[in-house]
Amino acid sequence: MAALPPQPPGGQPPQPPSVQPPSGPPMVQPPQNPYPGAAYVPPQPQSFAPQPYSAQPVASAPVKVHKRTFFLTIAQFIIIVLGLLRLLAGIAFIGFGVYILTAGSSHLATLPGYDQYVKQFGDAVVNLAASLFFIIGVPFFVIGLVDFILGIVVGRPSNVARWMIIVLDVLSILYVIDILAHNDIGGLSTLIILVYLALKVIVFYAMALDPATRRNFAGKAV
Repeated sequence: MAALPPQPPGGQPPQPPSVQPPSGPPMVQPPQNPYPGAAYVPPQPQSFAPQPYSAQPVASAPVKVHKRTFFLTIAQFIIIVLGLLRLLAGIAFIGFGVYILTAGSSHLATLPGYDQYVKQFGDAVVNLAASLFFIIGVPFFVIGLVDFILGIVVGRPSNVARWMIIVLDVLSILYVIDILAHNDIGGLSTLIILVYLALKVIVFYAMALDPATRRNFAGKAV
């Protein structure tokens, strides 16, 4: 052991060297209360209150305005009348064909040349005559029924019925023009065909060209 240096008389014995505490992370102190004397309240997690839903304004759909026009009324009347005429003609042809099949053979025997037809075709001449009336009557009945229904529905107004009428009218006009161009017809038959053509032209103008009627079908009538 090394000898201590001499100490003056009456002095204190030497103190051992101080030992520093080991270094480490500093201790975390709780946050100080800014208001002395008040109890410490730990911070609470922030909560978000649900916001009330505000209804968004809904844009209202444009209101369509329909108003019956003069040409629409005329066209609807023409379509219904022509449809009824075709319907009645079809019923008459079909009814006459049924009459021939049931009780008309005795009346056909009175026609000139009936005996020659019976000798050539036999009893089939009766069935042939009845079939001829059916072949003529059924298309008249179907077309008349379709025209009658379209004439009623188009007044709603219905754009589907309108375009169907336009297509049928174009076909009818072309058919009538073809008849007049390729057949030498005179007298009352020509007059009837011309009247029918004029009625079809009026319907076509009303459905396809008349500005007021077109606005009516578009829902923009004023």
